[in-house]
Amino acid sequence: MPLPRLSTFPLDKPFERQEPTTSLSEMALRLVVNFYTEDAYVIGTATVICGNLLVTAKHVLLAAVDQFDVENPCRMIDKPIAAVQVLPGPEYNVWDVVEGILDPVSDIALLRLGTNPGRSNPNNLHVWRQPRVNPFAPDVGDRVAAFGYRKSLVRVTRNADGGSHTELNDEPMISVGVVGQIHEMQRDRLLPFPCYQVSARFDAGMSGGPVYDETGCMCGLVCSGFEGAHLDGEPVSYVTTLWPLFRLIVNGDRGDDYPRGVHYPAIELARGGQITVPDLFRLEHWFAAQVK
Repeated sequence: MPLPRLSTFPLDKPFERQEPTTSLSEMALRLVVNFYTEDAYVIGTATVICGNLLVTAKHVLLAAVDQFDVENPCRMIDKPIAAVQVLPGPEYNVWDVVEGILDPVSDIALLRLGTNPGRSNPNNLHVWRQPRVNPFAPDVGDRVAAFGYRKSLVRVTRNADGGSHTELNDEPMISVGVVGQIHEMQRDRLLPFPCYQVSARFDAGMSGGPVYDETGCMCGLVCSGFEGAHLDGEPVSYVTTLWPLFRLIVNGDRGDDYPRGVHYPAIELARGGQITVPDLFRLEHWFAAQVK
């Protein structure tokens, strides 16, 4: 049974700045390289897909990987990355990224987080919120809404006691558009992976951010856009389709009911309910037919 449509995203507000305390900041985290130093800088956005596991665009991570080995895409990140989460209050969690799993073909990467973040309120026990996931593109003509952070600036100052204070400023943006062409397996040599075109504006810094369909499911990641296209007419951008992430090999422990210290494809997280995929049957059928 199809999911009900929760929203028809308004096309009269196609690119709108959100409040710094938007609830989306709980699931869409800022990725910051060298967070604990004076050389800190933001590389993009990543989204919680299940507890301690984020998904982002692979090209975002290439700024933090000195040598990407296509034959061994599951590897540690070369440079220290923190994922900054803003909770209601506001409160802040700063998570260390301990592993990056980069797809050799698609513009997708999974990030595994540590289990002991820096907290602005250490007395609050963190409970993960996560999206429902649609691994496939919406239909042509459907509306989608993307979220990400642009114009990010990190400023580090010294306290009187010799410690440091990190201030992160940016603009959280929602971008609405309509689905155009769908490229089920790849577009061309520039985008050689599953993706689809949308008439939504994507600015630098929003890469890796979540894209939502009208049922409220996350249905892709902000991939790329033609800079300045919105000035001459309709924006032209591309969203990375999510089904390839389920073939990536992860090794995070899933709880007492599962073996520990083992590697498994991410589709097992959907089968076990750790990643919420409403149409799991379609994903299983796709994998049986397409994924070797």
